[in-house]
Amino acid sequence: MRYSTEHKEETRRRIVEAAGALAKKQGFGTTGVDGLMGAAGLKGSTFYHHFDTKNDLLGEIIETELETTRERYAGARNGSKRDLLKQTLAYMSVQHVETPEDGCVLPTLSAEIARSSEDVKKSYEDAIKRIQGDLKQVIGDGSTTWALLALSVGAVTMARAMASEKSRDDVLKACGKFAKQTFAALEEAED
Repeated sequence: MRYSTEHKEETRRRIVEAAGALAKKQGFGTTGVDGLMGAAGLKGSTFYHHFDTKNDLLGEIIETELETTRERYAGARNGSKRDLLKQTLAYMSVQHVETPEDGCVLPTLSAEIARSSEDVKKSYEDAIKRIQGDLKQVIGDGSTTWALLALSVGAVTMARAMASEKSRDDVLKACGKFAKQTFAALEEAED
């Protein structure tokens, strides 16, 4: 039986969404095709009906997930530095640390992307540059924007790796304090 183009596109979207959530929680490289497809309620044997390689799926996950991250920052990028600081602090939160499947792909998959194909790295780079460009409109300085992005991703990555809640909270608190100081300095420079 042949499926319609719409059905195939909807199934592909469902695979990318479910596999993305699973990869953010368990890792992409360590999760087999059967697991990635199973997350979408499909058999592993149907994978190659939708993707040529596992790397193709990773590339699509990255593009989709980073566009979602960009959309999450949409309100802040149209607002003030204070709005963006609130978004940044929400990013560096215990909730984000404890629920990787619901959060940003950057803290969970950046290391895997670094070991991936040039095509996947290019998709990652292009998407994160769009995010940086959006946030730079509010921050006003490209270098500071990159530093705050890296601080946010690094804070979540390190906090997730801590064995104790105290160490996790110390990392998040210290990075949040640094972000507040950076935003305060940016606002002071405007005056």
